Amino acid sequence: MLRYPPAGIRARPVAVATAVLAVLMAFVLPGAAPASGGTPPRPDPALFRPLVSEGAFPLVPLTPVDAPAHGGRGLTTAQREELTARIGAIGEEYPADFAVAVQDLRTGATFSHGANRQFPAASTAKLTILAMLLLHAEEEGRDLTEAERSQVSRMIRYSDNDVTNGLYSRIGFTEGFAEGAEALGFTNTDPDPRGVWGATMTTAADQVRLLRALHCDGSPLAEEGRDYARGLMESVAAEQSWGVSASAGPGDTVGLKNGWTPREANGGLWNVNSVGYVTGPGREYLIAVLTDGSPDYTAGVALAEELATTVTAAMEEARAARPPGE
Repeated sequence: MLRYPPAGIRARPVAVATAVLAVLMAFVLPGAAPASGGTPPRPDPALFRPLVSEGAFPLVPLTPVDAPAHGGRGLTTAQREELTARIGAIGEEYPADFAVAVQDLRTGATFSHGANRQFPAASTAKLTILAMLLLHAEEEGRDLTEAERSQVSRMIRYSDNDVTNGLYSRIGFTEGFAEGAEALGFTNTDPDPRGVWGATMTTAADQVRLLRALHCDGSPLAEEGRDYARGLMESVAAEQSWGVSASAGPGDTVGLKNGWTPREANGGLWNVNSVGYVTGPGREYLIAVLTDGSPDYTAGVALAEELATTVTAAMEEARAARPPGE
């Protein structure tokens, strides 16, 4: 299982800056090979690549899932205002747009900032594609084939774009994605009309809905499918274990899917997202962070991690401050 990333994987200013510069110089649009070794991941070209796919996977009716639970005893009004001020300070520090949504599954309590604002999904769209593929297979009364499992593993664990192209077609391309989005309870997630899955527009709130479908009971996904998806999320390549994992402790389990790419439509600024969960003794969080407009990969990762750690730390502080027995 994926644990809190070792110190060697976390960003260090000089080494990371050098590595990122090398990555950018080597960046080409045709594709990204599975990451390996200790180098930072290649930029995700999802938003630049046209998808060429034919033979859409047959559409089938899917059962809706409720939106995530709301409420629960979480932050007091004063604590929420203080956390909102902290988030505002982060916005002044980083020159990028962002949204964050966190749900504490122990209480149902939530905190969000800009949770209904749309951002490009980049490779976090791959997690939605996996959920939709599992839904289709379950509706057909079958398991994923060995070939599908191999492709899905490469898509989630190594963020392979080539296999994602084929799997996007298998779920029904843009029409299938739109139907699956309704089934998962999304309220503001739209596939790109050109069929570019990385250009899917989504919100932090919808990404928490997706995490609930993958992590919680009451989902349209069967328990076996949820277990399978979480196993992949908990074993992503080590160099892709940043983001929501920054809020984990040494004994916690992390499952995540990240997305990262410079966007030509935004002047080459970076779109960096991290979606996942952190569970451990006395902790169970669903976390979605979406960002756009960072000057480089390293800054985008740092922003995503600061948002995740700031919100979860505040929720832990609030929980610890409650009177005994409350």
